[in-house]
Amino acid sequence: MSDKALEGILSNLKELGFTEYEGKVYMALLNEHPLSAYNISKNSSVPHSRVYDITRRLIKKGYVTSKGTNPELFSPISPEELVSRLRRDNTKRTDELKLQLDSIQFTADFDPVWNLSGRTEALEMAEELIEEAENTIFVGLWDEELKVLEESFKKAEKKGIRILILLYGEGKPDFGEVYYHSVENLQDITEVGRSLDLVIDSKVCIAGSLGGVAPCQSVWTRNKGLIKSIEGFIIHDFYIAEMRDYLGDKADEVFGKKFERLRLKYGH
Repeated sequence: MSDKALEGILSNLKELGFTEYEGKVYMALLNEHPLSAYNISKNSSVPHSRVYDITRRLIKKGYVTSKGTNPELFSPISPEELVSRLRRDNTKRTDELKLQLDSIQFTADFDPVWNLSGRTEALEMAEELIEEAENTIFVGLWDEELKVLEESFKKAEKKGIRILILLYGEGKPDFGEVYYHSVENLQDITEVGRSLDLVIDSKVCIAGSLGGVAPCQSVWTRNKGLIKSIEGFIIHDFYIAEMRDYLGDKADEVFGKKFERLRLKYGH
């Protein structure tokens, strides 16, 4: 392993609660095990006088095991098990912290709007916000993005969360309540990219275009005014989809196919 790769791993371990010496000892054991305290010190550059208390801390945390005496030999848990334990430990801590912080009355004095750098970041943020959902999700998106977020939506639905989808495309998702939006007359897609509008529990939203020839112009925010506007736009499109399905040919007679007369009237 290169020095740069090792530095990256040690940095991530520190972010997850390891001390510098704990990270070095664990990595030394990953590379060779079982090892005595003497050989751990030799392979990790951790002072021999510190190895005993560090291995004891790692054993207490469940990241290292030991066996025998004279010499006592140490072995690490597997990388897969380490990641699982860290994930469980941090989830438990954040859950406990949430309960503790929920008891504090807090009113924000500002609600920033954050730019998202590209499609990948926008979809990653969408997955995080979907996981936060407790009651209702409103979303307007295209087939391509629906495929990426499908598993997140399914997990949310299994938790009893209502999902209302405004779909630009012809996909047939087996979850949520689906309404279809015409993709005709959307000539700017090549230029600005497909759109993604997502509102979670009327508390947080993502809105904007994911980029095409032009860069991504998506944002996320907890600003209540913007959330209400985006949610209103999506819900009004649900109204139109339901009316179109109910009226059928009559809607085409009055407003033109795909509401063409209305589009011309309002220049959209």
